[in-house]
Amino acid sequence: MLKYVVKRLLWAIPVLLGAALVAFMLVHLAPGDPVQLMLGEAATPEQIDQTREELGLNDPLYVQFGTFVTDAVQGDLGQSISTRQPVSEQIMDRIPYTLQLAGVSMVISLALAFPLGILSATHKQGRIDSGSRLAALLGISIPNFWLGIILILFVAVPISIFPLVGMTLITDDVIDGLLSTLLPAIAIGTALAALVMRILRGGITDEMNKGYVQTSRAYGIAESEIMYVHILKNAVLPTITVIGLQLGYLIGGSIIIETVFSIPGVGQLAINAIYAQDFPIVQGVILFVAVAFVAANILVDILYAYLDPRIQYDGGGQ
Repeated sequence: MLKYVVKRLLWAIPVLLGAALVAFMLVHLAPGDPVQLMLGEAATPEQIDQTREELGLNDPLYVQFGTFVTDAVQGDLGQSISTRQPVSEQIMDRIPYTLQLAGVSMVISLALAFPLGILSATHKQGRIDSGSRLAALLGISIPNFWLGIILILFVAVPISIFPLVGMTLITDDVIDGLLSTLLPAIAIGTALAALVMRILRGGITDEMNKGYVQTSRAYGIAESEIMYVHILKNAVLPTITVIGLQLGYLIGGSIIIETVFSIPGVGQLAINAIYAQDFPIVQGVILFVAVAFVAANILVDILYAYLDPRIQYDGGGQ
């Protein structure tokens, strides 16, 4: 098992290096002089030269990239152009809000997806199945920002217990934290719920047609035991992969929802940095999202290997 984990960690290195290269080249691929874009047209030549020296833009590209990667590994993501504060500190201050939104979204989506997926598979071609598939189609098709605006207009406005904007951390106040997170979590979690439901339904349907199910029924095993002990255990494996990938999406893809609900998370930090042309913060957010995706994938691989004994830990299988 340890060898399997080490192998997955080693595979993550080139992915993170690729993400670091994308973030690094962001400054150099921007049209025009990046320093001029950061400081604005009113910047003096002395200010431009000083900023170029601070950012190390006078060094060769390979030296700049090496320094960028080395500093990032040590947790140093540079300094914000607009606030003059360390980028890593600003991201760390925002991470709790983004993680809270992602966590509650995941709980809501799974609470919807698993019951609907099981009911849809066990009532195949029935009204429940048709209704569940229609709900899944709507969940995938509706843009989360549009759903967020609808929730604000028709839920948060008439029902005063839901705040229109902002978020309270659950660690500060559990009730206010849940109420302020519920609507944005629903807006971002519906698409995940729809996707997980469809994959879980397909997995359960496939398992129900296998021979061991018929054998279990012939031995008189209760249908509930067959479903929840045998079928669901096997059908949930491909679903875990999707959940892991979507966890990275929930962390990195909440930019629009954080903007709609004015949540002070990493997503809103990135939007503000883009408007301010604060490239160090944008670079830091790109790296944060990359690390989130890679970490989610590694956790899924480890969990999958633990649940499925057919996976060879020595690298002989997947």
